[in-house]
Parts: sequence; structure tokens; C-alpha cells
Amino acid sequence: MAETTRGVRVDWEALKEFCEEVLRAAGIPEKDAGIVAASLVDADLAGMKSHGVTRLNDYLLRMEQGLMATTTKIDIVRESPSTALLDANDGWGQVASEKAVELVVEKAREVGSAWVGVRNSNHNGTAAYWTIKIAREGMVGICSMNTSPVMAAHGSKLPTLGTNPLSIAVPSSSGRPVVLDMATSNQARGKIILAAKNNDPIPEGWAITSEGLPTTDAREALKGSVLPLGGPKGSGLAIMLDILTGVLTGAEFGAQMPRMYDDPQPQRVGHMFSAISIDAFMPMTEFLSRMDQKERETREGPPAPGFERVSMPGDGTHERMAMYRESGIPITDEVYADLLAAAGRYGVSPDTLDSGRIPREGTQRWGHR
Repeated sequence: MAETTRGVRVDWEALKEFCEEVLRAAGIPEKDAGIVAASLVDADLAGMKSHGVTRLNDYLLRMEQGLMATTTKIDIVRESPSTALLDANDGWGQVASEKAVELVVEKAREVGSAWVGVRNSNHNGTAAYWTIKIAREGMVGICSMNTSPVMAAHGSKLPTLGTNPLSIAVPSSSGRPVVLDMATSNQARGKIILAAKNNDPIPEGWAITSEGLPTTDAREALKGSVLPLGGPKGSGLAIMLDILTGVLTGAEFGAQMPRMYDDPQPQRVGHMFSAISIDAFMPMTEFLSRMDQKERETREGPPAPGFERVSMPGDGTHERMAMYRESGIPITDEVYADLLAAAGRYGVSPDTLDSGRIPREGTQRWGHR
């Protein structure tokens, strides 16, 4: 989906600093503000704009309505040597996820593998952001979370499923983990939200109206449902991930979960994190050598007609991150205005954001690569 409005490019470090300034001014503790800002900007660097700084104002509006706590208080509800269940008490999803990742890595280092669930949380950015953190600790990272019911189960026109993403990240000798990050819908609903915000159409096959009819109108899609990836397969995977992240953790699940943009209630999202220590199975050097072989045989495979190359999961993400660090993150005029609106409510000067703007030539419009 191409972005159809002109915008600006902003230096990623300036963008992160600005987001931190706004969050601190809103009363978020300094450390927590850094965690949230880093997650949002990372999503934009990765090209996942629907999970990036476009969410900052949305989060703050929910907090202002009393639907998210300003300070995230995390309780350990249950714990064993290889498991833990955390309660985020309606706090910030990124802050709860940071704690969960630290804990799951610590446990996996001790016993070989671990699972940590979180309940009563909120949106926590991209799943890959958390699995890459685990992979950089020499472990396989797995992460999923459930979302509000915006997707119809296969064969239904009633949305009872979230898009429930899944990410798996694996260490690589290049230092760039091999990482899968996928929604169980044809597209993440956040992309439809961003399209509606930018007055853009959406491709056919992404969503249906409330009457179950195909649509390319983003606003009609938001009133209806997104569609599961691969029909019954995506639908089945979404159901199982809802069980793992919602039913098992004690979080909200299925049709019970309030919608982030439509319902004035705490969402109480569930997350699940897993870490598998490589050393519990074989020496890291041996694993990385075997990974090298796997990566070579994939990338060196002859491309099929219509393809320039064969890629490993995450190759495009790493390339975009390098490009945007160098050239700046593209932000549409609408999202830029949202950032300024959030700053204005808390008396934050736009100077940091404005000073980070990078001049560009011509009237080129950005699209997703």
C-alpha cells in the first residue's frame, strides 16, 4: 500500500528523543518513556509504520481517558523455574513486555527454556522487537499477543478474532537475527487504521464490510472485519494464539476484548514470550555454522520468474532499518500533525522534532518496499 500524501523525513534519533519528551511530559516515568519511544521508532525503522510513532497520540488519548495507567505496576502472579505470569495492571504494553523479556531470558539461561505470560496489558508495538531482543541473548525468541476482535473467523462475517501476531527470531552469525513477524490476518489492522488516517484506499482482499462484502474503503473496513491469512489456516492459527495469550494468561480474549479505537474500556491484552537457549541443545558455534548453511542454501537458490532474489525472513526489515537510519524516517503530514498535537497538549516544544527534519528533493511519495 503506497502512502498517498506528502510528508517529511525525520532523523530517527531526534524522533525518539521527541517521543520521550512528550511521554515524560505526560507523566510517564523516565525509564518507561525510553522503553516506549524506542519500540515505536524501531517499528518505523523496520517499515512497520502502523505500529510506529503514529501510535503515540493514540496511546496518550487512551491514557487521558483513564484506560491506561500512567505508571506501569507489574505484579508476579505465579512463578516456577521455567514459567511466570505477570499482571500489567492496565499499564503500558512495552513496559510490561520489557520486564517479561528480561525474565524469560533469565529463566531460560538457568533451565534451558522458559515461558512468561502477561495479562491486563496494552498494545506493545511489533512482536519482532521483542523476539530480536531474545535472539541477541543467544536464544530462540517466540512472542505472540492477542488483539481486539477485528477479524472474522473463516466462513463468518462477525469479527470474533484478533489479528493475533506471531514472531520467531533466531540468532545468526551475521549479528542480524533471522526473524519472522506476521499477523494472522491478510494485513495488520493497523495498516488499515493508518490508511484511514491518511485518506488512502486499501487493496482488495484485506477486509470486508459489516455486511460481509469486499471493500477497498479503509473506513468501511474499520466498521467491518479484516480477513484471516489463508482462510482456514490463518483463522485456526489466530484461534490457537488467542488461547495461548488470552485464555491461558487470564487476559481478555475473543469477542470480550474492547477495541482500541472504539471502546472506552481497558483492553487487558495478553502477551506470551518464550526463550529457548541454544546452548541447551548444542554449542553456539555449531549452531551458527548450521545456520550459515541454512541461510546460504536459501539465499543462493535460483529465483523463480518474477523474483530478483530469494530472502530469509527479516532480510527486508534489516535493509529498511539501515536505509532509514541513514536517510531518515518518512512520516506523512497527518502523522506529523498527530505528533505535534500530542506535544501541544503537554506543553512540549516541537523544536526537537523540527530540528530532526531532513530536507528532500522533488515530490517523491513513499511506499512500502
